[in-house]
Amino acid sequence: MRKILLVLLVLGIAAFAAEYEFSTGGWDEDPALSGTSDGWGEWFITVFENDTGEDVKITELGMPCCGPTSGDYGWVVWYDAGGMNPPPGDPYSADSYGPYTPESSSDFHVYTYVDLSDEDVVVEAGTYFNIGYDNTASGGQAYYNGHPSWAWYSGYWDPEEDYGRTDLIQCRAETSIPDLDPPYVDGLDPADGETEVPVDADFIFHCKDDLSGIDTDTIDFTAEDTTLSSDFVVSSSAAISTTTSATRTIAGDLDIDDTDINDVVCTFDPTDDLPEGEAITCTVDGTLADNQGNELGDDFVWIFDIEGAVEDTTWGRIKSVY
Repeated sequence: MRKILLVLLVLGIAAFAAEYEFSTGGWDEDPALSGTSDGWGEWFITVFENDTGEDVKITELGMPCCGPTSGDYGWVVWYDAGGMNPPPGDPYSADSYGPYTPESSSDFHVYTYVDLSDEDVVVEAGTYFNIGYDNTASGGQAYYNGHPSWAWYSGYWDPEEDYGRTDLIQCRAETSIPDLDPPYVDGLDPADGETEVPVDADFIFHCKDDLSGIDTDTIDFTAEDTTLSSDFVVSSSAAISTTTSATRTIAGDLDIDDTDINDVVCTFDPTDDLPEGEAITCTVDGTLADNQGNELGDDFVWIFDIEGAVEDTTWGRIKSVY
């Protein structure tokens, strides 16, 4: 059997990552049986399928074993078993290998964990891989549970199923997805270009980032009455450089709901009623960033009109209709 656990790792590292666990039994299952390296298997091996959909890097190997606490023993990995098969060669033909030291000299219930994070042990998506270890003196096993494992015995891989046993072997692996995309602003209410917005309206906008999530400390929002502004360019797709004159900043409180770090909901509550008939320009500063430091870049700007605009009844306006 195999257990896969998807975990979002701590944000702020070089990439968004998913962590997986593979095990021939329950994670940290207590061995019910044991076998000695004398007259038993010298190496214990199993096989897993990487059906995560991604190439994975093995970061940790775990096994319950005991023996002399020296680094004279080894772990091994083969990258392409071709199916639920034993390794294609003897223990010394492994594609990747390295030393380990047992945690206990006598208790085979104690798990030994080997850190492989600095090793380049990468398994391609959709392939089967063998993983195992050099049995020091006694390796932990459970009653056969349907997951195949083998022991190296008398020059061949002897299936443990024949003896009603499964070697308890587990590993952790992770896949990394680089996050190079900037965050973005969406879900505007009032919307860009909207008219007849009530004077008591709140302003809502969403700061979004699909992978790493929003760094809420970088949210910088301003709202201004720009009706008398003489020079500004407007677009709701960011890429804005705004120059204004005769503007008035709208006072208020900004509530940031980061329950979903990938979709942070921001609500601006103006202190006073908004001025009737005026144009309001809202700006999210371009320093908005995700937890990888990717920034929005240009300011995100949108404009809407408050209800109560005075109709233009000048002679020029009336004449233009005819």
